[in-house]
Amino acid sequence: METQLQRQCLEVLHAKTVKDFVRISAEFGQSMGFHTMAAMVVTDHSPFLSEFQSVTNAPPDYLPTFEDADSARLDPVSQYCKRSSLPLVWDQKTYVAAGRADFWEQQAAFGFQSGICVAFHLPRGRHFMFGLTSDQQACAARRAMLGLTLDTQEFAAYAQAAASNLCAPYFQGNNEGTLAASELDALRWSMDGLSNWEVGCTMGLSETEVLLRLRRATTKLGCATKYEAALRAIRLGLITCG
Repeated sequence: METQLQRQCLEVLHAKTVKDFVRISAEFGQSMGFHTMAAMVVTDHSPFLSEFQSVTNAPPDYLPTFEDADSARLDPVSQYCKRSSLPLVWDQKTYVAAGRADFWEQQAAFGFQSGICVAFHLPRGRHFMFGLTSDQQACAARRAMLGLTLDTQEFAAYAQAAASNLCAPYFQGNNEGTLAASELDALRWSMDGLSNWEVGCTMGLSETEVLLRLRRATTKLGCATKYEAALRAIRLGLITCG
């Protein structure tokens, strides 16, 4: 039976417009107890030139702060995402510890008191950051923190694939030939939210064999993650979903 999280992940993966992407991401955040979402795609064109594309459902009055690159370079949460792929649950103490209590006070005035964020640092100079914010001093009870973190990280993985498709053109594949049937099958089963081990059980392969097939398929399609590769395969008519 499809869980609510699986349904939400597939919905964001198939978002056809940026507006749909924001709406679906915001609905996921609301189901987790958050009121605002934000996402950013970063493409490094050179060591000195990066392109930033971001979306949020934050109130218009907050947008100048959200889009201020100088503030982002000093914001401890933004800087954490720049160097780490581990999820971060943050609150006022995060900013106080970094000596940036004034940053927290500024955003708290708009209702951003705590939140969770996760970043993906991908090949070819590509980065994706996803965050949810709450108007509560603590966005979750300590006992619920692990589930919150895991669910957000899984949703963000699907959101990354969708955002890359909506905000940036796909990279050209490596022209290493057409995808083998087993590579397409591995992508298809992965779309159903199965782990590599579960895909292996379904296909009669080891987890390592599944991983190798997914890597080959991802490379051939010129993508960075298996979700991105599966989405492109669907849009190329190589596999079907559902």
